[in-house]
Order: sequence, then structure tokens, then C-alpha cells
Amino acid sequence: MTPDETSSNRVLVVDDDVQLIGEYLRCLGEDFEPANATTTLSDLEKVLFGDETNERGAARFEVHSRNRGEAAVAAVEESVKAGKPYSIVFLDIRMPPGIDGIEAARRIRALDPNINVVIVTGSLSPEPENLGKEIPPADRIFFFKKPFHAVECRQLAAALCGKWHADLALRHANDVLEQRVWERTEALHKLAYYDPVTGLPNRLRLTDEFDRIIHEGDGAARDSLLVLLDIERFSFLNETMGYDSGTELLKAIGRRLLRTFDERSSGTGLTISRFGADEFACLIPGIKDNTELQELVERIKTTVEEPFLINGRDLFLKAAIGAAWYPTHGQNAKTVFRCAEAALHRSMRRPDSGITYYHNEMQSTARHRFELETELRQAIENDEIITYFQPQLCLKTGRLAGAEALARWQRPDGTILPPAEFIPLSEEMGISDVLFEAILQRVCDSVRRWRDESGWDIPVSVNLSAHQLRNHDLVGLIQTILEQNKVDRRLINLELTETDLLEDLAIARPVLQDLSRFGVGLHIDDFGTGYSSLSYLAELPVQTLKIDQSFIERLTESKTNERVVQAIVALGKAMQLQVIAEGIETEQQLLLVNEFGCDLAQGFFLGRPMAEPDFLAWCDAVAESTSKHAVLPFVAGREK
Repeated sequence: MTPDETSSNRVLVVDDDVQLIGEYLRCLGEDFEPANATTTLSDLEKVLFGDETNERGAARFEVHSRNRGEAAVAAVEESVKAGKPYSIVFLDIRMPPGIDGIEAARRIRALDPNINVVIVTGSLSPEPENLGKEIPPADRIFFFKKPFHAVECRQLAAALCGKWHADLALRHANDVLEQRVWERTEALHKLAYYDPVTGLPNRLRLTDEFDRIIHEGDGAARDSLLVLLDIERFSFLNETMGYDSGTELLKAIGRRLLRTFDERSSGTGLTISRFGADEFACLIPGIKDNTELQELVERIKTTVEEPFLINGRDLFLKAAIGAAWYPTHGQNAKTVFRCAEAALHRSMRRPDSGITYYHNEMQSTARHRFELETELRQAIENDEIITYFQPQLCLKTGRLAGAEALARWQRPDGTILPPAEFIPLSEEMGISDVLFEAILQRVCDSVRRWRDESGWDIPVSVNLSAHQLRNHDLVGLIQTILEQNKVDRRLINLELTETDLLEDLAIARPVLQDLSRFGVGLHIDDFGTGYSSLSYLAELPVQTLKIDQSFIERLTESKTNERVVQAIVALGKAMQLQVIAEGIETEQQLLLVNEFGCDLAQGFFLGRPMAEPDFLAWCDAVAESTSKHAVLPFVAGREK
């Protein structure tokens, strides 16, 4: 109830003496103006009531009367129900034959805790302080003796009505404040426990719900499944489509996941959550058996990978899935969550994404990975990252035309780790730029020594990842390393996979243009695996295409595969690009790529990746052969 809703001063007088009631009506009426009324009383009424005073300076009261205690209680009850409560009730202490004023006051207080109760009596008892104990609160129960003077009665009524209005305003202000505090608390709770984009619970809320299910210890907690999923290349889609479309896609994923489990009871603790930029989670209690578990996980993946219609376009997503469950993988939510994340990261590292179910061996793998991280930082500092070289041969002359530098980690115990085991790790650790710098330093050192010791200039290719393209100092870094080692920039080629290139084309284009102006060679590796328009080839300053080895591997399986490779070679030639066939493992493959017009060849059939001493020995052996071109039989035969 607001102050505006009760602007009048409603007063109830209760007495069995008709003449006394008349006196109340007279002194509280609008025309009351006794000869001895003081300006102090008028000023007090103006302060208390403001506009509630009339032109003559008298407060206005709406006076109701009753002659029995029971009738007074009924009147108060009706006023409360009608939303027009009384400010004051004057109660005579004795009104035979019904209840007395004290009992009436108790009942009235129970009906209206805010009304000011004035007990009117001609005796000296009860004492005022006792009234406060019998009919609390003490600041709303008063003692008034009769006979009273009319001015005293009016002054008391004015003061108590003013107090009543002030209390009402204060209660209203407190109600408003409490409402705002409640709304703010709810907003903070929602911010703390829910994702602002999708409205789904966040990671904290999901963990709390999981803990609640476990701690309740009921049947629903047994065999609770936690599924985490990561949307691949979401950042690329977000950049391509725009922020608004990306937001709508996230909402659509959340809605679709919720609909997937509509048939499961909402009271079981089922929770769909967004806990990262492109990561969602599904907590599904009460799994019956492994069959149901696998069905649910596969259903989640299928659901997310069905096409989404966003702004009139069909979008096809790929999701990496990691799954763990209680109590097999942990006795609390935090442990199960950690296991599910380990499974998810395993899926994200797999080429085909897919689904990974957590198993105990992954814990030791994770521990090994943690140890590798520590060792990798030290390995870079201790020059344990070395380079292997794989030869590239010219198919026209049979001579060595170049080499590809491939990083290896030579650990102190003598074991050699391939790049697949530490390159992705360096990217996750944020030290891929440092690793690239170490590899390029190694290559430039070798190229410089080959020239100084043997007068041998051979171009070497170094792999460049999408992470390096985001390094604003990349061009300056490469320039500095080449100048420090006094290496001709034309002897360094940078290879970037087609997939990485297309994923960050907007970023790659200006960087590659700067590199091209500097003078290093630019090669597209694994060509043919991309999914975008080939128009980008005309926009980028590349000189070489390397046909992905998966095409070469299937080359001899069918005529269709042959035509695919022929088409790639023809495309390269049409754009005046050099074409390298990598992954040559058989003589038949070598003969076919030569027939199709490839310029260079690379693969195990010609030479495996070798440590620098072995690579140099291999080159010397080829040079000293009785037939300089024996390594390429079709060239040797042609020369004969």
C-alpha cells in the first residue's frame, strides 16, 4: 500500500456514551474552531498534513464511530479488507456488556499491526507501560485520560495521523528498497550462475547441481553421465558470419540440446549448460547401462551436427565430444568434470574429432603430458629441438632441388619425438612462436654452413602454422634471423597448410603479402584438403602447391584418383605455380606424377627425413653415383 492510496485520516472512535462520541465528532470535525485554539496547533497540523489542511488551517479527519468492542473489531476488519485502514482507534476501556477496550485492542492489533490504538479511561490504571507489553508494539499503543479537552484530543489525533502517514511512507520506501535488493540479488545470482547469451546454466551452476545430486544420495545420482562438447572452428564461423549470427547460433545449439531431452523428467537433475565460448555440457542422471550411455552421447553429437539455418544459410558444425560418469570416474562433481575435460581434449586433438570416453589410462597420459610441457620449455632453451631434412627431387633433371626441414625433439635420454607430439603442445602452451624461432634458427645455421663449407645453395622449406600468422612481429622476426645468419632470403620457403590458410585467410593475406615482398618463398602444403573456393589462389602471392599425400597414396587405386591429381597439376600449371607431389612411396606413383607433369617429388621412396649428417651423406652418395640420375629411373633411361 502506498501513501497515495490512503491520503485521508480515518479515525475510529469507540465508546458506549453517545454524548462522548458526539464530542469526538465535534472536535475532530472540519468546522472545529474553539476560541482558545492556538496558532501552535494550526502550525503543527500544517507540518504534519501539508495539503491535508483546509483553508482555515484545520486538519481533515474522516471519523467513524462504534459503541461496542465487538463492533469496533468488525469495523477494523472490514477496513483492512477494503484497503482503507484506520490511522487511529480511540477505545473506551469499559463498554459493558461486551468485551472491554483492552480485549478489543488485542483483537484489533491482530487484524492491523499498523493502527495506532488509544485506550481512553477515567481511572488511573492500567499504567501506560503495561499497555505496551500487553498490546505491542509499544510505539503504537497510547493511554488517554478523560475527561479530555477538545484541543488535546484534536492535537493527539493530528500527531498520531501524521505518525501513521510517516510510518506508511517509511514502510513503502523499505518495501521498494527490499524489492530492488531482491531484484539486484536475483540479477547477480543469474549473472553468477547462468550464461548471459543462451540463458543456460554456466559451469558453476552445473557443478553445484551435480554435487547436489551426488550428496542427496538418491537413486538418480547413480551412474550420472557428464558429456562435454566443443564446437569446432566456431571462432572462424563467428568472424565470417558476424557476432549477431554467432550469438544466434549459440542460442540455437542450446535450444536444440534442450529439446533432445524433453522426454526425460525435468525433476531428475538433467542440466544443459554452456561453460565456455564454444563449449556446452550435458549432465544426465540416472543412466541405466552402457548401451543407454552410448546412445545418449551419440544422440548429442548427431543433434549438434545436423544443419542449422541461420540468416537463411545452412551451417554444418563438427563437435568434439568428451564423456565421463559418476561414480566410475570420480566421487564428486569436480573430479568427474576433470575427467570429461581430459576426454574432450583428446577428441579435439583427433583429426576426425569424434567421441572420447574417459578411461583411467588417460590420467597417466595427462600426467605425462604435464611433464612434457615442463620439459619442452627446457628443451627449447637447451637446443634439444633439431631439424631433419627430407630431399625434394626435380622430375626433369633428377637432381636435388630442395629439402623440407622437419622438427624433431631429441630428448636427453636419446629418444626422438616427432612433431605431432610437441608442436600442438607448444601451441596450447602459447610458446609456438618461440619454437618456430628456434627451428628457423637451426635451418638458417645449416643453410649458411652448407654455403660456407661446400658452396652449396639449396632452398629449404620450413613449416609455418596459423598461430605464427597472428604474430604481428613475424616478418620482422624472419628478417632478423636471416640477416643475422647472412642467408639469402630466396633459399627459405615457408609452408602453410591449406586448412590453416583458409581458416585465417583475412589474417593470412596481408602477412603473406609482406613476406612475399621481403622475398621468401611461399608454399601451400597439403593442397586439395580445403573446402573453400579456389579463388584465393589468385589473391595470394604463393609460388608452389604441394599435393596432399592422401591423394598420392590412393593414386594407383583408380582412374578417378588419377584424374583428381591430374586436375590439381593442371590447376597449378594454369596459375603458373610449381607443383610438388609429396608422399611418394612407390615407383609407380613416381612414374605417374612425372607423367602428369609435376615439377618436384618428395617421399620415402626417394628419401626419408634424415638428421643433417645423414642427409648430407645421402646427397654425396647420389652425386657420386655412376649415374647421376639413378635415383629416378625414368630420367636415367631417358638420358641413355
